[in-house]
Amino acid sequence: MQEKDLIKYIKGDASPDEKKLVIEWIKKDSEHQKRFSLLKAEYIASTLDSFSNMDVKTQYQRFASKKSKKRKYYYTAAIAASVVVPFMMWYMFTSSSYDNSIVDVTEIFDSSTKNVTTGHGGYKTVVLPDGSTIVLNANSSLTYPNTFTDSVRKVTLIGEAFFDIKRDVTKPFIVTTDHINIKVLGTSFNVKSYPKDEKIETTLVTGKVEVFQQQKEKPIVLEPSQRAVFDKEKSNIKVDRVDSKSIVAWQEGKLIFDKTPLKQVVLDLNRKYNVEFVIKSDSLLQYKYTGEFDNLTLKEVLELLKISSPINYKYVNNKVMLNSE
Repeated sequence: MQEKDLIKYIKGDASPDEKKLVIEWIKKDSEHQKRFSLLKAEYIASTLDSFSNMDVKTQYQRFASKKSKKRKYYYTAAIAASVVVPFMMWYMFTSSSYDNSIVDVTEIFDSSTKNVTTGHGGYKTVVLPDGSTIVLNANSSLTYPNTFTDSVRKVTLIGEAFFDIKRDVTKPFIVTTDHINIKVLGTSFNVKSYPKDEKIETTLVTGKVEVFQQQKEKPIVLEPSQRAVFDKEKSNIKVDRVDSKSIVAWQEGKLIFDKTPLKQVVLDLNRKYNVEFVIKSDSLLQYKYTGEFDNLTLKEVLELLKISSPINYKYVNNKVMLNSE
């Protein structure tokens, strides 16, 4: 991967296809992750000292000029470490290229059970002992054994994750949530199971999965582009057909909604931007939103909501108040 392509991704100028290529390249090798992290740190260090008085073009030219010189690794790392917290706060609210998505490639623990968690606005890629890959979305937790020694490969999920599971007919793979279990042999699928959400969603991308409602023996079998939605209040499962690419687009920093209740929309926005949303209007509680947020800042999201729906907003003390027009 050429450095100019990585720089383009870091700056937020890459197209969706270019972003996908960079993400796939980073996932392939831990050395790729190190190279990307260092490059991003250098970019932060090169632009931070005067970002408030420089436009994007000037910042890029300065960064490109610095890249032609010999890297000073320790100096760069020290600068990046000293400024990362205030920089991230500034970057989230002022730049459309904010991306805390690729945090780590492999989690290493000493105990027999591993637990990987994510905070607001980012995600982690985890490689399991069998070579399966899981991408963990924001505010999520994954627990799994250090080695799969039992007759099944079993993990526990709180939150949302995309699973790309290595096929092993002798050891089925099982995902447990607080209400349903998902059983597979080898496939790719997305599970969304946040405690605050009213529903648990399992979306199949490739292969085949069986969705079990806990304490019930008969599973629901999904085909590609089908989604099983478990209603926590009604305790039932419904299956519909969806665009699976839209469902997993969060891995590229996108949020895509299709007639989604506003209550669910604000939950997803909170996980990404770490801001509390308060729906002040009763009429908005029944409102369903359709739209796409492609790597936008919080301010850009709020403005897009305002012009594309009957919603007004006011930002006060890290809270967003939503009212109807």
